[in-house]
Formats: sequence, C-alpha cells, structure tokens
Amino acid sequence: QQASRLNDNGAFPYLRGHPLTTERIADIQSRQPVGAASPALGEQSLEHAMVAARARVLANPGVDALRQMLVDADAPALGQLPPARQVAVLYGATLAAVRLRDAGAARLHLARLTELTRGNVLAERQSALLSADSALQLEQPVPALGGKARPEILLSAQGLIRSGQAGQASQSLLTWLAAHPKDAGAWQLLASASAAQGQALRAVRAEAEVRVAQLDYAAALDRFKSAQLLLRNTTGGAVDHIEASIIDTRTRAVQQLFREQSLER
Repeated sequence: QQASRLNDNGAFPYLRGHPLTTERIADIQSRQPVGAASPALGEQSLEHAMVAARARVLANPGVDALRQMLVDADAPALGQLPPARQVAVLYGATLAAVRLRDAGAARLHLARLTELTRGNVLAERQSALLSADSALQLEQPVPALGGKARPEILLSAQGLIRSGQAGQASQSLLTWLAAHPKDAGAWQLLASASAAQGQALRAVRAEAEVRVAQLDYAAALDRFKSAQLLLRNTTGGAVDHIEASIIDTRTRAVQQLFREQSLER
C-alpha cells in the first residue's frame, strides 16, 4: 500500500484494469478465519525472518550496507532483541560477510546463527542451506545436505561437481529433472556436470533444454543443431545412440514449438 501511493491515482475500480490496493487488502483479510488475530512483527517465525534477511542483502548489495550488517551483528544489545530479530541480523551478517569475501566473519556469525536456531526444524534447514551456499561462494568444501527439495539437490550437486563427483551429481539431477523438466537451473547444472565428465553431447543437449525451459526456442534449436553436428563428427562406437535419439526427438518437438511461437507473434 505504501508503494502503490507513488503510482496509484485512486481512479474508480470500473475504470481500471486491476483492483484497488485497498480492495486487495480487504480480499485477503476476508479470507482469514473469523476472529483470527493478525500476527505481530515480533511473532514472525524464525524461518520467515531468515528469508526476509536474505532478501534484504540481495536487494541492497552495496559495500557500505553489507558492512553495516556486520556492525549490527557485533552490537552488544543484539542479545536483548527478540529471537526472530537476532536470527535475521545474524543471517544477514553471514551472507554479507560472504559477499565481502570475509570467511572468518562468515564462520563466526554462521556458528552463532546455528546455535540460535537449534531445535527449530525449519530454521535449522535455512541455516544448513546458508552454510552450503556460503561454502560454495567462498570455494570451501560443501557440507552434506539431506532432503529431496530443490535447494538441497542443487546445492549438493554444485558441491559434488566441485569435489570431482560429477557422476553422482548427474544422477541426482536427472532424477529431479524427470519430475521437473522445466527447471532451467537444474538443466544448467546438469550441463556443467556432463562437461566435467567429458560428455560433450549430453552437455550440449542440457544447454538446449535450458533455453527450452526459458521459452527461447530459437536458441534451443541452435544448440540442438550443434548437438546433431557433433553427432555427425563422431565415429565408431563412441556414438551414444540413446542420446542421439533423444536429441532428434527433442529437435522436432522444439521446431514445432518455435513455429507456434512465431505464429503467435
């Protein structure tokens, strides 16, 4: 509502293409159970506080802002704040330290954050994800992550590729992509894993699937044609016939999508 005051002239609803901000708010409030109290800021979950802190760091990546987050985490009065506020400050400080390439400060604040979130399953998960993400950005060994959710799978795959276990990373990514074929980020990681194993044909196809997931069918066709050219230049038993069949099938499918997209334009 505060943001919309800058560009909302308050015109009558029947003259607008979208509902008024006040109508949106009223609709959300009407969906709440009768008698339900609105949560206060101090009552927000630890997980929400951590995700909000991450958003603040990503939205304001300036060096001065990052350094201020480190100062806030070292303030003596931090321990007197509500737990959600403490968690948010420590999460932001950890991510800020990573952005500033200060490994020592990142480890210190992450340790404090881990201790503070102990016993809260959702908050512990966010701490583990932050630990793996920090290790990747600081080029350190990535801790093992359990779970079958997308963040764990992608972070684990990046760690496996870096540690020379690209084959294991490919297996986990292929399992994920079988159920989520439009995940461009997972396809990009699969391309990296395939290239690390010397599987150029699979890497090129994975890069093509990235473009398909992004609806850039022209770029996808270019990569599929590159894969077909690579196939023609491969001789003997080195040809992967299964992969070649997949590439031919996907090329025809994407050509049809490209024609449909061109007609829509």
